[in-house]
Amino acid sequence: MSKVYFGKFDSRRPHQIQEKYYAAGAKESTWYGGIEPGDFVFVVTNANVIALWKVREYGHKVNPINPSDTGVVFFEEIKRFPHPVPVVQFIKSPYFNLDLNLLNKINKATPGHGFFPIETTSAFPMENWDQLSFTSVRRYYVTLSSQLPPVAENDIMVVIDNLVTSRIVGILEWKNGQSQPYASLQKLYEDKNSVNERYTLLQLLEFAEEEAPNKRNYLKSVLNELEKQGYFVVDNPIRLYDNVLVGRRKTPISKPNMEVGTEGKTPITHTVESSDIEDAPELFEQYRAYAELLDFNPNLILYGPPGTGKTFATKNIIEAFEYTFRKRYIPFVQVEREERVRFITFHQSYSYEEFIEGIRPQLEEDMKQDEAGGEIRYRVEPGVLKKMVEDASAQIIKAESESSGISGAEFIHSGSRVWKVSLGRRNSDHIYNQCKAGKQIAVDFLDHIDLTDKSYDEIYSLLENERDDGAQKPTMDANTLDTLINQMERGDIVFVYDGPRTIRDIGVITGDYAYRKGHVAPHVRPVAWLKEFTDPADIYDMNGGVSLTLKTIYELPRIQMSDVQKLIGISNDINKTVKTQQHQQKPYYLIIDEINRGNISKIFGELITLIEKDKRQTVSTILPYSKKPFSLPRNLYIIGTMNTSDRSIAMLDTALRRRFVFAEMEPDYAVFEQNTAKVGSVELASLLRSLNEKISEKLDRDHRIGHAYLMDVLTIDDLFKSWYYKILPLIAEYFYNDVAAIQSVVGTKFFEKSGSMRFLSTQPSDKDTVSDFEKALLTLYKGIED
Repeated sequence: MSKVYFGKFDSRRPHQIQEKYYAAGAKESTWYGGIEPGDFVFVVTNANVIALWKVREYGHKVNPINPSDTGVVFFEEIKRFPHPVPVVQFIKSPYFNLDLNLLNKINKATPGHGFFPIETTSAFPMENWDQLSFTSVRRYYVTLSSQLPPVAENDIMVVIDNLVTSRIVGILEWKNGQSQPYASLQKLYEDKNSVNERYTLLQLLEFAEEEAPNKRNYLKSVLNELEKQGYFVVDNPIRLYDNVLVGRRKTPISKPNMEVGTEGKTPITHTVESSDIEDAPELFEQYRAYAELLDFNPNLILYGPPGTGKTFATKNIIEAFEYTFRKRYIPFVQVEREERVRFITFHQSYSYEEFIEGIRPQLEEDMKQDEAGGEIRYRVEPGVLKKMVEDASAQIIKAESESSGISGAEFIHSGSRVWKVSLGRRNSDHIYNQCKAGKQIAVDFLDHIDLTDKSYDEIYSLLENERDDGAQKPTMDANTLDTLINQMERGDIVFVYDGPRTIRDIGVITGDYAYRKGHVAPHVRPVAWLKEFTDPADIYDMNGGVSLTLKTIYELPRIQMSDVQKLIGISNDINKTVKTQQHQQKPYYLIIDEINRGNISKIFGELITLIEKDKRQTVSTILPYSKKPFSLPRNLYIIGTMNTSDRSIAMLDTALRRRFVFAEMEPDYAVFEQNTAKVGSVELASLLRSLNEKISEKLDRDHRIGHAYLMDVLTIDDLFKSWYYKILPLIAEYFYNDVAAIQSVVGTKFFEKSGSMRFLSTQPSDKDTVSDFEKALLTLYKGIED
């Protein structure tokens, strides 16, 4: 017997839809989901169902993307829908029983899978395709057990016991004039929530307060409507599933972190449980287009009117970009917890010193700040961009070293410190040779005592007991041993001393302190050698013009990870770099909100040249404060956003325009079909489109209003608040003190002739079913009062 599926087709490959085939290789590919000849497939693209196809056969077709893989499946068209059916409307059809595929897979990113089976009902007109129509939909409610909403045949109700406990006590379908259990959705709810984790609405709201703002807003609207009228009208079953039925999500996220355990300081990987992480929508595919643009040029600016979701889009673009390199979905929250993304906002006072580097006063730690004040010194402090460059450079070192087969490189991290180490005494290579062969660094003081778990004071006391009364205090040797044992950490970088200006090796610490009894230098830390120089490397300039001293071990705070990257000789071959990225290297992202509001020349300075793609890791400049060479790594991506109502894109700094690619983000009316199409009697897409047409005509397209202003609107009360406290003030600002112009856009019902707002009632009168507020909004896009 033929089965029914929905199939998700990539809008970026329209030829597959036009020629009615799907290319995913051999028949056994998971992308096909087990479809067989004779099965029926609803074609989904851009979150709309556009046609019904029948599987004809598996075969072969030239694949321009992957010529070695020619396997495809061919279809024949059964029915083409004259108007695309939004997936939300498709799901609400009484033709289908709600299951995980419909509620979660149809509108979410599903890498590796393209086709999913659908469980049909007796209402589905199998073979009678002329009768297939999606104009009739079932409605969904969240309702109190004591309240019967205005249900009709096939409607679904999620029943809550009361507002005090707010527990789900059943999921019902209205059938033949009475309610009965709706088995498929009830089973899904029970499968997704164990008995001990069937949380109440109030508990879910508490969980969502911190980490899931969208879920929090949804639950608040549900509870408010339950209190107000006893039921909540669900416009989108997917959002009902995500925010209520799925319960509390817990997604394990791995995060490298530095922690101190019983065995000393060691970078370890632990799992963080993040609750209520919201899934990526099907529009993930749309953001992949932006991700490809970011791959084309690592500098991207999103521009458009206010409320078009530019800042929100950066999150989705990063998720899509992560998938491009890592071939699996990585939620944005994981990128945040790995500290690979930073947000900043440009403004008129933002400076070069904050962005790249500047001189900052530092109060000496050993001086007390009394009335006279302590001794003030000035030091060069890195700005946001420079810090990200160091983090990204550490990732490049790690990835390149791992790809070269260096064991231990995985310990390198953005917080790795750099140490100068002397191995052996002048004119003697005995200890040095032992360390190179044993992959370790070592110290020979107190060679007969195991110093495991010894503190600085204990080490000092042991050294003091070894000295004659007239000998010099063992402060320096105690510092050296304490640094080796207690201060150094896995992942730290070591420079092996050669002379006052030069080093001869670079290594990374891979383990904790160990005592090797019988060795000439028994106090050791294991290392992996990252670079062994044939000719010693001069680091005098990198070290700020400061010579190296004979002290056995000390930190080199002026040496940064970008310097280490240059010394190791990371390849500038972009093909090799990209190959490393695809397998191991993680990208870093700097998001600059309101990039057009800053003084670009002042903030970027000489860096405006270095951000170009072909200048990354190949061209450097000397920074004015630190006097050190500086370049940008290839794995650092800059995403800017700009609001066109603040400043026209035509006025943007020309130098910036040449180095960024620009992607316009316009008001997206389709999102209302995928989220909340209608509130009460008001069609949100039609309302917003009407407003923007009038604004474009009377002002310009840069001042249109974005869909974000209505995205969280679920009820008439939500619409009232957004309309009166977000949209009307914005329009009033656009047409400041011009009441006639304002009324030409929003009508005469919302403003007095004096310019004062007129607040209309959201409650219908006894004779009407539609409130005055809704009537006034309907007039804006229908031209008549309903």
